[in-house]
Amino acid sequence: GCSIAPNQSFVFHTDFPNITIIKKFFMIRVCRNLIRAASTRPTAVSNKRDIPGVKHVIAVASGKGGVGKSTLSVNLALGMYKQGYSVGLLDADIYGPSIPIMMNLAGKRPVKEDGLLVPLENYGLRVMSMGMLIDPESAMIWRGPMVGSAVDQLLHKVKWGTLDVLVIDLPPGTGDAQLTISQSERVSGAVIISTPQDVALADARRGTSMFR
Repeated sequence: GCSIAPNQSFVFHTDFPNITIIKKFFMIRVCRNLIRAASTRPTAVSNKRDIPGVKHVIAVASGKGGVGKSTLSVNLALGMYKQGYSVGLLDADIYGPSIPIMMNLAGKRPVKEDGLLVPLENYGLRVMSMGMLIDPESAMIWRGPMVGSAVDQLLHKVKWGTLDVLVIDLPPGTGDAQLTISQSERVSGAVIISTPQDVALADARRGTSMFR
């Protein structure tokens, strides 16, 4: 199921353990609508920042962990790439990055050019994650300000180049990483992932308020 929120975010319920082709295409269609709506809206005066070269940012979030958010983020990014978009994928989960494994980039390190990190590329996507910058066995024991600073650097100290869409895989909940992006960055739309249980849906609905 899917419920549209007034702020161009929507709740996508993962009713089944496997992601079906229908669901992937459904998500792609909704995200294309988010991009189209963001392109036609008048630009409001705002102190939110743009990422140089990136036309649209789509945040993928969830109220709870373990609902398939990272899997759906990867499938969404790959699906949009197959539709002809140039797409980047940012893993903003500082404490538990999983995108390097999902994108078959585990153990590989980005290089620096002109003081900026160059995202790794695989399957047609430009990918960046804190998991590419630290020892995979190391625990990230960081307080809030350090998390916000790390997310900011992953957004603005990376050589993303020209992208139609940057998909951001956020950590679960409404912590520092989510607040950094929702309060500071210009986001075209948000996708909130949830399982169908009442408790999970309640958290997901609260999560949509970040992007209003």
